[in-house]
Amino acid sequence: MFADLEVSVSKDRQMDRRIVKRPRALVRATLIASTLALSGTILAACGASSNANAKEACGYVQQSISQFNLAQGQPSPATSAEYKKKALNLLGSALPLAAIAAGANGEYQALMATLSESSRVPENLLVSALTRECAQILPSTQQVPGGFVPPANVKATS
Repeated sequence: MFADLEVSVSKDRQMDRRIVKRPRALVRATLIASTLALSGTILAACGASSNANAKEACGYVQQSISQFNLAQGQPSPATSAEYKKKALNLLGSALPLAAIAAGANGEYQALMATLSESSRVPENLLVSALTRECAQILPSTQQVPGGFVPPANVKATS
């Protein structure tokens, strides 16, 4: 029945290629559209998480400043050293969060840079900068009592 049907091999292969190309193109187009949609969603989520990470880092910074202020008022050097150690540990906890936030959003790079200096620079020299940087990130209702945050329109003179 099919024995008298003659189709050359080259024509048959060309037809196969044409049939196969269309579904591949459709699959590629679908894959590209899905990838773009997924990457957009991921980037939007990174922006939201960078803000949350920066706020959490500033929470640690505010707690650290409170501990540092408590250390300054202690008459006993041992108690003062304990509060300063807690303050430094809190800054260490804030650094990875600030680094993640700065990686996703350049707005937070100043906070990360200041926190990265906490292992080399005494905290009393960093308090002013950290206070100003976190004042821009945290709403005034989220600031921890004990850490003074000047209004944004006032510049420090020290």
